[in-house]
Amino acid sequence: MPFDEARGGEPERTNCRACRHPIWQGQPATRVEFANDPTGAAGLTGLYHEACARPFRSLARVMNMKPWGG
Repeated sequence: MPFDEARGGEPERTNCRACRHPIWQGQPATRVEFANDPTGAAGLTGLYHEACARPFRSLARVMNMKPWGG
């Protein structure tokens, strides 16, 4: 399909957790892990575009440390 070729091929089978747009094959992406959402059912853990992942990586780092003692 011409549109897909202009974007760089077929999309991966997942969308970015932050912006909800497709993550295209070859596009930089990062998996962010939240300890309180190991399966991704709550919508946090999963694959993000590299740019979208930055604030979520920071948030995950703090949440995974559990600084509040829980």
